[in-house]
Amino acid sequence: MSVEDNKRVVREFCDHFRKSNAEGLIDGMTDDATWWVNGKPHLFPSSGTKTKDEAAKMFRNMLSAYTDGLDMRIVSIIGEGDIVAAETRSHAITKTGKVYENEYAFLFTIRDGKVAKVREYTDLLHVMEVFG
Repeated sequence: MSVEDNKRVVREFCDHFRKSNAEGLIDGMTDDATWWVNGKPHLFPSSGTKTKDEAAKMFRNMLSAYTDGLDMRIVSIIGEGDIVAAETRSHAITKTGKVYENEYAFLFTIRDGKVAKVREYTDLLHVMEVFG
């Protein structure tokens, strides 16, 4: 696939957050996909490397907490080969009425039109502030 094709895959993948489409996120990943989040797992349960099944559980739990999806806007996106880097900003209202707005740097590895690997860098203190 071309770099532009890989960037399109990432744009479509991020759009599933806004639609609260956990199944779209899961289907957009390879069977052996991994999702890594910065931080220390003993301090932040969402940190560390997750398998596709673990990421699926994380997506379902996270998306069920919002009233109307997680608006994940891509601020900038670049790619080289099978790697796509995306700077994003999110906005959502939780079902408890809290505002969740975070910033991310994602590094996606794309294989055969699907997400094979993600490295997510985000503000975990804000996650804890909103979700406890």
